[in-house]
Amino acid sequence: MDLDAVLPPPGEEAHALSHAGEEMSLYQELDQLTNDHRKWSLCRCSDLRDRSQHIHDEVYSWLDQYDALSEALLAYLHDDLQPPVYDPNEPDTFSIEVVDIFCECICPRRSSFVSHNCIAREVRTFKHESPHLNVTLMHYGCIGCAAIRPSIAITIRTLAVYQQTHRVCLRLSIHAEAKKICHLHNVSYHRYLATQYRIAYDVYLEVLQRIDMKINTHLGHDAPHWRMRNSCPACQYQLQDEPALKFSVLCSFDGNNSAKLVDPVIHRGNERPDPRSGLSSIWLTEEYVDGFKDEVQSARTRQAKDNNRQHIQDPDDPWVDELDSTDAEPSSVCVDRWRNAAPESRKKMFAIFKKSSIFITVCRHGFLLTICDMVRSGEL
Repeated sequence: MDLDAVLPPPGEEAHALSHAGEEMSLYQELDQLTNDHRKWSLCRCSDLRDRSQHIHDEVYSWLDQYDALSEALLAYLHDDLQPPVYDPNEPDTFSIEVVDIFCECICPRRSSFVSHNCIAREVRTFKHESPHLNVTLMHYGCIGCAAIRPSIAITIRTLAVYQQTHRVCLRLSIHAEAKKICHLHNVSYHRYLATQYRIAYDVYLEVLQRIDMKINTHLGHDAPHWRMRNSCPACQYQLQDEPALKFSVLCSFDGNNSAKLVDPVIHRGNERPDPRSGLSSIWLTEEYVDGFKDEVQSARTRQAKDNNRQHIQDPDDPWVDELDSTDAEPSSVCVDRWRNAAPESRKKMFAIFKKSSIFITVCRHGFLLTICDMVRSGEL
């Protein structure tokens, strides 16, 4: 019922009033109902959960579906199943909007590279084949944007295109990809669309990782340090009767200062556990690295004893000691600058970070061998 159509225009209320009836009280009640309706329509339910609680609930809602999703994705990639056409009124069916950037039909009024599905949204009807809606969608190459009741699904090939594009162009964010799809579908962009795309993409990557782990287990590639020992064919594979080299592998070590995490002791808030692990087999865990925590200090102690015994300065040491004599000129203008950037002074800055950066090892052919977090320390 349109309450605004029942109320008379302002200033004309008296024309419909009768001395015998109570029309004025009726108009007052209708006006009160109209104001309440407008206030209710403008009211938004507040969500008291913070971002960490959102992520926590999102992660745990998908956990019991990953195994079934992995099997469904393998079946889809093997059989390339296409969903049959169902009537939305049939029992045991559900309809959902599907986002796709591919189509087999060509639009004659546009360029030959533009298809109907690229410029319009499509609602498909599926029949329940599993207790989870996402498993049914995965059988036909789609992933829902929610774990329980998805309203939007994204095709696997759309996510695969973004995955490969992001590998060669890391600056392409999910927000940019969501905006591109909005332009193709002629819809306005909203931030929740990027959030839906991110959820589906995270699930897609998790399913791919679980499939890779199963394949590596069957191939026997899950042994400790297998990937590190078999990454570079030039360095680690030997031919028959190949002469031995003095140094069979030449490696480089380096770190960065961009991936920092402030220590939870410094800032407010509580850390929430995340059962997901996107770490590959070449990523060294904190527990493994902690087994060598005394190696650096022991090596420095031995080096200091050797230097005191030999009184010989290493020519490759970049830290230059200042001269004892105040009359003599410094050997270089960089002496003070190197002093200010010495590791001892740098430790004061790194004390506020739980993780200061990452540290990698590569062979001379550019293959990544190991990677780890630098936890509560600077670059060693």
